[in-house]
Amino acid sequence: MKITLMRRHLFNDTKPMIQLEMGQNWVQWDECDLRECPPYRLKGTFNSHGKFPPYKYEELPTTFKDINGKVYKIDDIIAYK
Repeated sequence: MKITLMRRHLFNDTKPMIQLEMGQNWVQWDECDLRECPPYRLKGTFNSHGKFPPYKYEELPTTFKDINGKVYKIDDIIAYK
């Protein structure tokens, strides 16, 4: 499943449940290190809330941590809720 930069920022805030390819177990997203990535939105004005920044999908982080500290690949995600 292709998870965009915007969705990764939202996942870091909302911490959804993630289902992985390797089994039927659901894990809870805790964080994906986005320090080196562009912000959620570029600076905007009062009326324009900013555009989404340009980025290359290949340069995004490839892993995330669950609430227990285990690291998983983002490419293994098949569903989220």
